[in-house]
Amino acid sequence: MKTLSIGAVCAFATVLSAGTAAAQERLSINIDPLPSSRLPAGVAPRTLPGLPTVCRVDPAVASVTLTKGSRPGQVSVSYEIVNRGRSAWASGARQQSVSLQARNANTGRVYRSNRALPVSAGAGASMLSFSSPQISNAFDDFEFGGDVEVAIAYDPDIYIDGNSCNDDTSSANNQFRVENADVMAFLRGSATSRTFR
Repeated sequence: MKTLSIGAVCAFATVLSAGTAAAQERLSINIDPLPSSRLPAGVAPRTLPGLPTVCRVDPAVASVTLTKGSRPGQVSVSYEIVNRGRSAWASGARQQSVSLQARNANTGRVYRSNRALPVSAGAGASMLSFSSPQISNAFDDFEFGGDVEVAIAYDPDIYIDGNSCNDDTSSANNQFRVENADVMAFLRGSATSRTFR
């Protein structure tokens, strides 16, 4: 059995150590495995070729507007949906929709509208603006008033479709409600239009 001298072992260890250090240096120059952990807040990490991109999208009900019509009791309801996320929204058709309900608290009559949310929108962009026709007797302006609700709804499988660019990061802004007191104040006031945010 051959044995190595202590000098040979030390020389071999020195060569091995130098090679490992050079490899580690090349790795840190060419690949940044966790860039976001060292970036300041608000700066997006750069993406590496071949690695999946994680989107941060946030469709939100930005506003609801009530507008009085030319005849007493007529009201039009408008709303706007905005992508408040820092990434572009990209989804399939029929995976998301927006519903509007305007309820007369006296008669119980409900005006309903359902619209598809578009399949693409840039970060910070308006995704959908909708205005109803003038609704006769939308609310009771004498005593009972009414309310308005706008809500974003998703297909139940949207979070498991393998597409993070249609995974809403905040459900807290998916629904907006104009309460009875606000509806009554608008109906009794002199303003012809009022926007709620």
